[in-house]
Amino acid sequence: MAQQPSQNLLTGAKMVQEFFGDEILEGIRAQSRDDLPAKVSAEYIAEVCFSAYARPGLVFRERSLMNIAMLIALGRGPELRLHIRAALYNGLTEEQICEACRHAMIYCGVPAGRDALLVASDVFDEVKKSKTKDSKLA
Repeated sequence: MAQQPSQNLLTGAKMVQEFFGDEILEGIRAQSRDDLPAKVSAEYIAEVCFSAYARPGLVFRERSLMNIAMLIALGRGPELRLHIRAALYNGLTEEQICEACRHAMIYCGVPAGRDALLVASDVFDEVKKSKTKDSKLA
């Protein structure tokens, strides 16, 4: 008999949807495998990580800024790419994201901040190209 999803899993799944939005989630799903490890990972991330996003005290925009800083410190480029895109979705400007990357240079080192700025540049370019492509289709 299948186990019912926990309240944390349901809350986390809702937060994932709200934090990333449809377009980013479609991209994540397109790159994800359809196997047991991917399902275990997605469930854990929703249930344990994103259920915390429902807590009061920080809005998604602020959480996005914190995520960027922590991912720079950890040197997690692929995850940083995803969270820079989410930060734009959650209302941070390109200037604010660049300033966060620049500020990270103080605490994480110039190479980490410079790498983050390169990732940000790539994401900004991808988003602009996507918007241009979408506007030509309309």
